[in-house]
Amino acid sequence: MHQLLPVFSAGDAIGSAVRRTRETLHRLGFMSETFAEVIDQTIAGEARPARDLFESAQPEDALIYHLSIGSAVAALVERWRGRRVIVYHNITPTRYYAATNQRVAYWLDRGREELRRLAPIVDLVIGVSSYNTADAVQAGARQVAVVPPPIDAARLHPRPSSPSAPPVVLCVGRLAPNKRHDTLLRSLSALRTIAIPDARMVFAGVAHDTETYRDRLIDLADRLGVAGAVDFGGDRVSDRRLGDLYASAAVFATASEHEGFCVPLLEAMAFDVPVVASAEAAIPETVGDAGLLVAERDPLLWAEVLRRAISDPALRHSLIDAGRRRLPEFSDSATERRLAAALAQAGITPPR
Repeated sequence: MHQLLPVFSAGDAIGSAVRRTRETLHRLGFMSETFAEVIDQTIAGEARPARDLFESAQPEDALIYHLSIGSAVAALVERWRGRRVIVYHNITPTRYYAATNQRVAYWLDRGREELRRLAPIVDLVIGVSSYNTADAVQAGARQVAVVPPPIDAARLHPRPSSPSAPPVVLCVGRLAPNKRHDTLLRSLSALRTIAIPDARMVFAGVAHDTETYRDRLIDLADRLGVAGAVDFGGDRVSDRRLGDLYASAAVFATASEHEGFCVPLLEAMAFDVPVVASAEAAIPETVGDAGLLVAERDPLLWAEVLRRAISDPALRHSLIDAGRRRLPEFSDSATERRLAAALAQAGITPPR
C-alpha cells in the first residue's frame, strides 16, 4: 500500500503524517513506499519521485493520496487501477490568499477541483476530522472514515512546561492569513494593558509564500504598540527549538478560523501547556474538553481568557489534567486501530 503526495517535507504536518502512516502500514503488515512530486533533500532516501509510481506497482497494490492542495500528481490517482484512498487534510479557502499570494490561491482552487474530480471515483476518503469528511461528502465521496493524523510529539521530547518570566503566549503554525494572528496581536495588546503588562507572544512558524502577510502583522503590532513584545518567527524551527518553546510557554493560543485538524494543539497538551483556541472549523473536535474555546473575536474577551489560563492555578491544573486524558485518543495504537478499520471498510486488508 503506497503513499503519494505533492510535496514530501520533513518540516510540515503532512510530511510528518506520511512518515508516521508508513510506520503504521508496516505494523499492519503492508509493504509501503512513498512517492512525491517534490522531495525534501534532507529526507530524500525516504521517498521516490512520483514519476516512478507505476514502475514497480502490482495489480493488487493499493494507493493512498494525501490531498491538501492542487498538484499534477493527482492525475496519477486517476490512472491507478488498484484500490484508491484519499487522505483529505482539507484545503484552505482561496479567499485567505487572494491578497497575499496569487500563485498559492491558484493551487488551492485547483485542489478543490481535484477533490471534486477524485472523491467520487476512489474507494474511500479518510478525513483527519469529521469536519474534513463533511467536505469530502459534499464533493461526492461515496465512502468516508475519520482517522486523525498520527502524532509524533516524541520528537519534541515532551516534559512538563516550566513557564518563563515574563509569561509567553505561544502560537505554533504557518504564518498564514487563515490563522488570524491579528486577533492574537490585539489580544496581547489588551492583555498587557489590563492585566499582565510584561506578557510576550511568540509565533513559531514559517512564512514561506506569505511574507506580505507577515509584514502586515509586523505593521499591526507596531500600531498597537506591542511590536517589541512579539517574536514574529517566519523561518523553520528545529524540533529541539520547538520543544524548548513549548516547555517555557505559559499558554498555547490559536485564533485560526480554518483548520482541518491542528496538530500543535496536541503538542501543547503533551507539554502540559494550557490551550486557548478559537471555536471554529475542526478545532473544537481536536481540543475536546481539554482547552478553553473562544467563540468571538473581541480582544478584551481573549485577553481575559488568556489571563485566566496564565494566572489561575486551579484552572491551569484542570486544563493540564484534561489534556493528559485527551492525548491517549491520538496514540499510535489508537491511530493504528482506526486506520485498519477504515481500510477494511474499503476492502483493503494486509496480505496474508
